[in-house]
Amino acid sequence: MPDNRQAQPAEESIALTYLNDAEARTVEVIAERIIPDGGDGAGATQAGVVYYIDRALSGVSQNLQHVYRTGLRALAKYCAAQHAAEFADLPVDIQDEVIQRFLGPAVPEEGSTPIMHGDEAGEHGESADLPTLRRLFAVVREHAIEGFFCDPTYGGNRDAVGWKLVGFPGAYWGYTAEQMGRDFDGRSLPIMTLSDLRTQLRAKNLPDNATFYRNEEN
Repeated sequence: MPDNRQAQPAEESIALTYLNDAEARTVEVIAERIIPDGGDGAGATQAGVVYYIDRALSGVSQNLQHVYRTGLRALAKYCAAQHAAEFADLPVDIQDEVIQRFLGPAVPEEGSTPIMHGDEAGEHGESADLPTLRRLFAVVREHAIEGFFCDPTYGGNRDAVGWKLVGFPGAYWGYTAEQMGRDFDGRSLPIMTLSDLRTQLRAKNLPDNATFYRNEEN
């Protein structure tokens, strides 16, 4: 069955915990080019991926703070030297070109590595810190995917846009044998989050475990 639920844009008033506004804007634009909105309201910006990344950098991914700090400075220096503009202000085709230079093509071939263009390896090589920029884009890509498909509790996947895109119903206590069947459409189930499960737990409104047992006779 088709999924007609519409995603809502991320709230701009939510406070940042680690990134400053300029850094967050750049990270959000990078994430949006990695997971763009295809016109269905399902992109990194709508999913609030930047808020997931910001929270992660204040918590479980504190060890990657230096990757963002040094990487974003290196990116600003590179874009100023090569394009006389901030990354977030570049046309989207140039943004994509910059990302692909350091991250590689959107669909890389097996065993491929990012292409080193002449302006990076040759006479203008001093304008690009290649290892730092490659590391930055690789980490942002990983974080963007995590933030797009995580439980909304962690700041990303706003309005469950990532789950809706792939037809995943979310966090359930379990699934019946029918629901685990190959032809079952997960989009027919209402989306549940960890917050919903916590509400059920507090209300002691839990499903009977027997609901999820397979009938061994069938």
